[in-house]
Formats: sequence, structure tokens, C-alpha cells
Amino acid sequence: MGQELPLQVGPLNDYGQTLGRADRERLSELISLVQARGVSLVYLASWHDPFGNPSRYAQAVFSAWRLPPQALLVVFLRGEDRRWRVEAVLGAAAAAKVPPGWEEVLAQARVEANRIQPAAAFGNLAERLHALLVAGPRAPPRRSWVWLYALLGILGVGGLLLGRAFLCPQCLRPLRRRPSFRGILWVCPRCRYTRTGRR
Repeated sequence: MGQELPLQVGPLNDYGQTLGRADRERLSELISLVQARGVSLVYLASWHDPFGNPSRYAQAVFSAWRLPPQALLVVFLRGEDRRWRVEAVLGAAAAAKVPPGWEEVLAQARVEANRIQPAAAFGNLAERLHALLVAGPRAPPRRSWVWLYALLGILGVGGLLLGRAFLCPQCLRPLRRRPSFRGILWVCPRCRYTRTGRR
């Protein structure tokens, strides 16, 4: 079964005749940029799938080529209907390195594979992957504590108003309510501070 699979000749394996000279130069540069971020990007274009299953074919190629854990194999496979199918296999280290947005990048490549040339679709994939790796994993959304600060502020103002009404401003002891001929008096039992109150 291994004899039915293509041999690896480098990071660019164009058995589907999809790359021109300019494409090879551009893709080599993009592969180097991605490599600098810790992911080894490998391209395979082929017209032959002995399994009739692009996903299984990509897995078999990844194993047969003994690609390292940091490798990301992207396979462009042309079916009998002349449409390109795109599959990808990530090694364990590459899977840990690539941010969650990778699935969207792969989905875009699957759409573009039949709208533009596979070389251009792979180039766009490499550029978007590099941008993801540069940006790094998305930080979880930060919680907003504005509501807590507002609540504490309201409680603080309420506490001040209550304290002003029932605490002595000189010694902060609780005021005692005492009736008098002039109405209600609030008296501090310690420093004898006195304040008139409403009836």
C-alpha cells in the first residue's frame, strides 16, 4: 500500500502539476515564515487517491512520509469530477501550536481550491496560517467589573448617608435618640454632641 503513495521530495510536492516557478518561490518564502513560528508546512497536490477517501489518503501520506510532530500536511487532491478537495493533517506539536482559527483558514482553502488555482489557494492558506501564528491564541474575554464598582459605589454612598444620620461626626459613636421640648434630639453618649432631628 505504501508503493501506491507518492514520495516526498521536500516541503512542496507537486504531483498534480499545480505550481509554476513563481508559485514555488512565493510558497517557499511563506513556508519559511511559518517554519520560523514552529510549524513545518508541507504541500502535496495529487490526482491519484488509492483509497477513494481524501481524509484517509492524507493520514496515510503523513504516516508514510514519517513527518515530524511539528508538521502540518496540506493535501490538494483532484477527484474524477475534476474538483479539488483539501485535507490537512497536523502532528501533535503542530496541533498544540496552531490557534483555534485554523479550522476557518482550512475551510477558506477548500472553497478557494476550485475558484482559483490550487497554488494560490495554498498560498492564501499559508499567509492566513502565518497571521494566526503571529497573533497567537486568542485571550479569553475579560470580565467586566463595572457593575461591581457601581454597586460598591452605591453601597458606599448609602453607607455614608446612613453613617451621617446615625453616627457622631466627632467620635463615630452611635447617636441616641432623645425626645425634648424642641423635638427629637440625637445625642452622643460619649462626647455629648447634640443634633436636632425631624419630628
